[in-house]
Amino acid sequence: MSNVYIRSQNREKLYQLGGNYATLEYVEYMKKGAEERHTIRIGNGCTEEIAEYESKERCIEVLDEIEKVCSSYLYAAGSMGLIRGSTPTPPMATDIPRVYQMPER
Repeated sequence: MSNVYIRSQNREKLYQLGGNYATLEYVEYMKKGAEERHTIRIGNGCTEEIAEYESKERCIEVLDEIEKVCSSYLYAAGSMGLIRGSTPTPPMATDIPRVYQMPER
Protein backbone atom coordinates (compact mmCIF):
# COMPACT_ATOMS: atom_id res chain seq x y z
CA MET A 1 0.00 0.00 0.00
CA SER A 2 1.29 3.42 -0.81
CA ASN A 3 0.59 6.46 1.30
CA VAL A 4 -2.93 7.71 1.87
CA TYR A 5 -3.39 11.13 3.39
CA ILE A 6 -6.23 11.46 5.89
CA ARG A 7 -7.60 14.85 6.88
CA SER A 8 -9.03 15.04 10.41
CA GLN A 9 -12.74 15.66 10.88
CA ASN A 10 -12.08 19.20 12.12
CA ARG A 11 -9.77 19.75 9.10
CA GLU A 12 -6.93 20.96 11.35
CA LYS A 13 -4.55 18.03 10.73
CA LEU A 14 -3.36 15.92 7.79
CA TYR A 15 -2.02 12.46 8.56
CA GLN A 16 0.04 10.20 6.31
CA LEU A 17 -1.22 6.62 6.68
CA GLY A 18 1.55 4.32 5.53
CA GLY A 19 4.19 6.86 6.49
CA ASN A 20 4.26 8.02 10.09
CA TYR A 21 1.01 6.28 11.06
CA ALA A 22 0.37 2.57 10.79
CA THR A 23 -3.12 1.95 12.17
CA LEU A 24 -6.68 3.21 12.12
CA GLU A 25 -9.02 1.86 14.75
CA TYR A 26 -12.50 2.17 16.13
CA VAL A 27 -12.60 3.02 19.85
CA GLU A 28 -15.71 3.13 22.04
CA TYR A 29 -15.54 4.62 25.51
CA MET A 30 -17.44 6.55 28.14
CA LYS A 31 -16.17 9.46 30.15
CA LYS A 32 -17.38 9.56 33.74
CA GLY A 33 -20.90 10.96 33.78
CA ALA A 34 -20.96 11.43 29.99
CA GLU A 35 -22.49 9.67 27.03
CA GLU A 36 -20.90 6.82 25.13
CA ARG A 37 -18.48 8.04 22.45
CA HIS A 38 -17.69 6.33 19.13
CA THR A 39 -14.40 7.47 17.63
CA ILE A 40 -11.83 6.65 14.98
CA ARG A 41 -8.22 6.94 16.05
CA ILE A 42 -4.97 6.93 14.10
CA GLY A 43 -1.68 5.90 15.55
CA ASN A 44 1.64 4.17 15.59
CA GLY A 45 2.04 3.07 19.19
CA CYS A 46 0.15 6.04 20.66
CA THR A 47 -3.23 6.92 19.17
CA GLU A 48 -4.91 10.22 18.43
CA GLU A 49 -8.62 10.79 17.86
CA ILE A 50 -9.36 12.06 14.36
CA ALA A 51 -13.15 11.73 14.19
CA GLU A 52 -16.26 11.05 16.26
CA TYR A 53 -19.57 9.59 15.03
CA GLU A 54 -22.98 8.75 16.44
CA SER A 55 -22.56 4.96 16.35
CA LYS A 56 -20.17 2.07 15.95
CA GLU A 57 -21.83 1.23 12.62
CA ARG A 58 -21.04 4.70 11.21
CA CYS A 59 -17.40 4.37 12.32
CA ILE A 60 -17.16 1.02 10.54
CA GLU A 61 -18.70 2.55 7.36
CA VAL A 62 -16.05 5.29 7.40
CA LEU A 63 -13.26 2.73 7.89
CA ASP A 64 -14.69 0.79 4.92
CA GLU A 65 -14.56 3.97 2.79
CA ILE A 66 -10.92 4.52 3.77
CA GLU A 67 -10.13 0.91 2.85
CA LYS A 68 -11.63 1.51 -0.59
CA VAL A 69 -9.48 4.62 -1.07
CA CYS A 70 -6.37 2.69 0.02
CA SER A 71 -6.94 0.07 -2.68
CA SER A 72 -7.63 2.45 -5.57
CA TYR A 73 -5.20 2.92 -8.44
CA LEU A 74 -5.05 4.35 -11.95
CA TYR A 75 -5.34 1.80 -14.79
CA ALA A 76 -4.67 2.34 -18.50
CA ALA A 77 -5.54 -0.46 -20.90
CA GLY A 78 -2.75 0.38 -23.35
CA SER A 79 -3.07 0.17 -27.11
CA MET A 80 -2.29 -2.26 -29.88
CA GLY A 81 -0.59 0.37 -32.05
CA LEU A 82 -3.01 -0.06 -34.94
CA ILE A 83 -2.68 3.51 -36.19
CA ARG A 84 0.06 3.84 -38.78
CA GLY A 85 3.29 4.95 -37.14
CA SER A 86 2.08 4.43 -33.57
CA THR A 87 3.83 2.21 -31.07
CA PRO A 88 1.93 -0.42 -29.08
CA THR A 89 1.82 0.30 -25.36
CA PRO A 90 1.26 -2.34 -22.69
CA PRO A 91 -1.44 -2.00 -20.04
CA MET A 92 -0.30 -0.33 -16.85
CA ALA A 93 -1.46 0.37 -13.33
CA THR A 94 -0.01 2.95 -10.96
CA ASP A 95 -0.63 4.44 -7.55
CA ILE A 96 -2.28 7.82 -7.51
CA PRO A 97 -2.13 10.44 -4.77
CA ARG A 98 -4.98 9.72 -2.38
CA VAL A 99 -6.53 12.04 0.19
CA TYR A 100 -9.46 11.06 2.39
CA GLN A 101 -11.43 13.78 4.18
CA MET A 102 -13.08 12.44 7.35
CA PRO A 103 -16.82 13.12 6.94
CA GLU A 104 -18.81 15.26 9.34
CA ARG A 105 -20.80 13.52 12.04
